Amino acid sequence: MTNIKNTPGIQAVINCGFGQGPAIVTRNYRQLAIAVPLYESHGVSSKSYIKLAGDASRECDCRPPPRWSRKSCRQRPAQGVALAYKTKFEKQTGEPVSTFGGHMYDALMILTEAMKRAKSADKPKVRDEIEKTKGFVGTGGIVNMSASDHLGLDLTSFRMLEIKNGDWTLVQ
Repeated sequence: MTNIKNTPGIQAVINCGFGQGPAIVTRNYRQLAIAVPLYESHGVSSKSYIKLAGDASRECDCRPPPRWSRKSCRQRPAQGVALAYKTKFEKQTGEPVSTFGGHMYDALMILTEAMKRAKSADKPKVRDEIEKTKGFVGTGGIVNMSASDHLGLDLTSFRMLEIKNGDWTLVQ
């Protein structure tokens, strides 16, 4: 971090990771008072990151968790799926929802539907059906896959958030 701070001409720092690592980087970043913006990957999209990074997490920008609030969702169908998933998850586990569970839920639903369409668990057939997924409404947005696009999300699925007062806030 000291080398980064002393590098002339930097305009921002991008920290990609998940788990405890990004929280440590964030705390060190704040301790060194690096003046340029810090951007995080979606790997920090959980309340546990905010807790681990503590006050150092303030004003860190990142990709948001799935649409856990009505204000953060541009895609109305995805908003309903995300809020239903959040409600069910938190009721069953007593824990706050995280982006990773939402991603797994979406992946499982896409896989299940692809296997039904393939009428098989044969890997090439299932892959082909996954690549035909169109209009799947998940927690992360509306998925349209192809052989060349395995993410399947367009830019309307991504919003920038920052952490203020210990919680996610939509960047305007």
